[in-house]
Amino acid sequence: MLLTSPRLICLASLAILSGAAAAKTNPDCLKHLGGGYGDAECYHGLSVDIAAENNRLYKSIRVTIPAENVHTKLLDEYMKAQDDAIKYCELQRDSGDGWKAEHDGSMFPAIFEQCIYDARKAQNKFLKDILNMTKW
Repeated sequence: MLLTSPRLICLASLAILSGAAAAKTNPDCLKHLGGGYGDAECYHGLSVDIAAENNRLYKSIRVTIPAENVHTKLLDEYMKAQDDAIKYCELQRDSGDGWKAEHDGSMFPAIFEQCIYDARKAQNKFLKDILNMTKW
């Protein structure tokens, strides 16, 4: 009875889910790429981590812009454009597979995830540069 109490199950589930939510992808996965599903998982996980950092950078930059300043809108538009640009990674992925839109788990999903990773990394550098410039 004690081991199956609803409170104990709830607490155990919360502990497991909290750990998974806080877990970050180890960047060392980039050292072990081999062309396949593991690569896609690596790039995807790193992209999620970078996107979260980009959101924090965005918020840090946004608070430095005076109220009613035109650059607030410009920064918002930049972030939306970066999110919208991710869909174009399909072009790179699908061009390598005869323009097929469905994939069988081969290397093509990894190409798609790498494209997203590269885009998020570029966005990250851009945002870091802006944030650094706000401190001049």
